Amino acid sequence: MCRSECAWAAMASEPRRQQGFILAITLWLLAGIAVVVGLMTWWAQEQVRGATVERDRIEAEAAMLSTTQTVIYLAVTRDMTRAGIPTTALADDERSMRLLDEMGGLMRDPIGGELSVDGSVYLGLGDTRFTIQDESGLFPLVFPSDQRLDALLFSQGVQRELIPRLRDTLLDYIDADDLRRLNGAESREYRQARQPEPLNRRLLLPVELDRVLGWDELPEAVRRRLPDLVTTYYGGAVNLNTSPPELLPIHLGGCPETCQLLAEQRTRRPFANSVEVLSAVGTRLEGDPAVDYRYMPAQELRLTVWGGTGAALRMHVRLSPLADQSAPWAVLAAYPVPRPASDDPARTPEGALFSDPQTADR
Repeated sequence: MCRSECAWAAMASEPRRQQGFILAITLWLLAGIAVVVGLMTWWAQEQVRGATVERDRIEAEAAMLSTTQTVIYLAVTRDMTRAGIPTTALADDERSMRLLDEMGGLMRDPIGGELSVDGSVYLGLGDTRFTIQDESGLFPLVFPSDQRLDALLFSQGVQRELIPRLRDTLLDYIDADDLRRLNGAESREYRQARQPEPLNRRLLLPVELDRVLGWDELPEAVRRRLPDLVTTYYGGAVNLNTSPPELLPIHLGGCPETCQLLAEQRTRRPFANSVEVLSAVGTRLEGDPAVDYRYMPAQELRLTVWGGTGAALRMHVRLSPLADQSAPWAVLAAYPVPRPASDDPARTPEGALFSDPQTADR
């Protein structure tokens, strides 16, 4: 009797065990499906996020390129004034009133609304920012004089005892011979320091200063600042209307007071000549005031453009709108640079080209 009852109980419990096994398998399958669905959802979200990032990057690059081309277009199609690049063209009657003679000379007084070429930060298209720097306002490294190089290094806080070596090594680097100056360096000294030998030609880019023996040992802050203050594409008179404040002590006596005074006055109205400068600041100018200084921007401009993320793009452009059978401008160099760390608020350019380039009246 017990044996039959035990057999019956075992037979009755068998379906329950099978049902429990099936339930466990089902739960495991559901858990696996949930994991797969979760992974697929995560993958899809990552793909969407990546596509969004790529779209934003492409849009930012397009905005930077459009801003660059817009600025260059304005520079070659507008009559530049002492204040910079006008954003709107002069009407024919206005332009004729500014003609000085039958040779086509123009009055260069500001007309208002110009894009400053002194490194001011502007809002571009999209989320773009840009600056324009007249290269005649920078320190020229095209075969500079000993005195000017000393003044540049001293203005940047370099210790006096280090200046002769830095000056001579740079002049040895850019001259065409292999004769070593008193504190300079030629091929033998570079080999001893296990550095690439000097190229004995002018610098092609400001960042090439780091290749000069000893210049790579300057404090990091000075090394970062110098490429923004020098030019390798212009070698003439200095434009005091666009020279960075850090360079003004090279040209003016009595700084920082006179340098601050000049910077404030040129913001209100650019200077027309050295007589106005001397009258405004009441101090001397280094060199010949009539020869060593200018007050109109040069044809060489440095354009720096950056978006919401990533590095900035720097271009050196030479304008040649009147060149016969040639392009109206030439891009001398283009390369990435660190994003500017300026705390100055970005200015909004006047004119329609930066607000709606598709429908602007050109």
